[in-house]
Amino acid sequence: MSAEKGMPIRVPNRGTPMGVAVMGLMRTGTTLVCDLLTLRGRSLVVSEPNLLALWDGPLQLKMNRLYREFGLDVPSLPPREGEYRSNIEYFDQTILPQLKSLELWGVKCVDLFGWQRLLRIYPPKRLVLCVRDLRAVTISALELVNRMGLVFTDTKRMRDEAWIFSRIAYSVQEMMAMRAVPHMVLRYEDLVAEPAARDRLAAYCGLDRLGEERLNLVIERETRSGWELAKHGKEITTKALDRYDEEPEGPMRTMADRIWRMFPEYSLAFGYEVPAPRFRIRRHDFCIGPDPGINPIKFKETEVWNWRGPKQLEPVFGRRRARTIVALNLKPGAVLLDLGCGTAAMRKMLAKSSSHLPADVAVRAPLFVVSDIYRGELPPGGEATHVAALGVLEYVEDLPGFLNGLRGYNVPVFVSYYATDDTPKVDRVSLGWKNGYRRNELMRMFIAAGFMPTPKWAFDGQQSLFRLIPRQIMARKRRRPRAKIILQGGPRPGPGKKPAPKPKGKSKKELEPV
Repeated sequence: MSAEKGMPIRVPNRGTPMGVAVMGLMRTGTTLVCDLLTLRGRSLVVSEPNLLALWDGPLQLKMNRLYREFGLDVPSLPPREGEYRSNIEYFDQTILPQLKSLELWGVKCVDLFGWQRLLRIYPPKRLVLCVRDLRAVTISALELVNRMGLVFTDTKRMRDEAWIFSRIAYSVQEMMAMRAVPHMVLRYEDLVAEPAARDRLAAYCGLDRLGEERLNLVIERETRSGWELAKHGKEITTKALDRYDEEPEGPMRTMADRIWRMFPEYSLAFGYEVPAPRFRIRRHDFCIGPDPGINPIKFKETEVWNWRGPKQLEPVFGRRRARTIVALNLKPGAVLLDLGCGTAAMRKMLAKSSSHLPADVAVRAPLFVVSDIYRGELPPGGEATHVAALGVLEYVEDLPGFLNGLRGYNVPVFVSYYATDDTPKVDRVSLGWKNGYRRNELMRMFIAAGFMPTPKWAFDGQQSLFRLIPRQIMARKRRRPRAKIILQGGPRPGPGKKPAPKPKGKSKKELEPV
């Protein structure tokens, strides 16, 4: 392993066994498990040290807070940039020698890329696999990225619904491969609801009791730690158990359902409800292959902000592409009301002088406006200069009524749609879509609702994007009544006769008597 090509990383304690490795999907209670296994002076499990990455100064500043709070002998500030090439060098040379004296030490990872390499460097005596119903994982992840402000775009990364979809799919593949290593399965539903499950965790890790402090949680940003503590306090509660059941109908619930139907092997292996065979998704790029040790999803591709995703149609990737075009068509200073947005990814795609008003069927962050959008109950427009409804129309049963509601904003509207002309082989029911219209039907509905539509048909091969301009209803001009033409200087000439010529050389004023 090397941080830079040709430059080996110095890890003198390679091969030192760690007491426990905690691995799991995001939003499965892994941070809680870290804190339960952390007892001052006795045991420390470090949450997300990202050991295999190059030196990360902001991360090490956070880790330093944890080490000092626990009681390790570390300076108030971590080393400066350049002293270490990677995170693991500092950990191995400075932190690990102090951890060896504890009863138990370990690390926790939800970023599962390279987990085999990490376990070879520090072989774990125990492995805890944290799991949760995939539908609840998906809905909880949506709230996480919104509340922590993780939805951003730059030249490398994108945090949106498509990223959540692909990251969960990637991690499920890795978790299934990890089952080949001796382990203990800890289901989130049991962890928070059954004290006996926590007792089993303590016994498995060789502890006579569990920790009560939230050392790993409080070092997180306020948007994460404050939200978690406000919801659960310092207790272990069951308030997050019904995440999927509480999610209203719409594209986000459909995405959660698709992930669950795509991985029946996961549900079967870890004791969750398994989708019936006729509802399972097969022949998909993300599905588990015959060899669970080979992940068909490339981790680095999932981190690329404009990755197109699998070759099969997945609406969340189409929404990503539509957002990109809409953002390019909004001038600085625009105020965008983003209906059914799921994540506030558009917020970082707009110009800095523009504003983003996220609206959805559930509160995913404090700034979200909640409304039953898919039943036609649209939120107030406020100061919006534009409205976007991307990846929304397919989930609306009364589309003409919905379009009439959009016309009520009286501002330009951007909408996307998969017309049946462009998706003849797509199973619309499997995607949770409520309708299916042809191109000409869409245009007629847009015009009937009072819009002048400008389409960009199948811009990505299947999905169309429309700019809808409100058609202004103007009063007709009254026609002036026709009147006889009376020529100056005499009666109307007869048929075929020309009017008398005007005098030349003098103006009309000069011809008038003084």
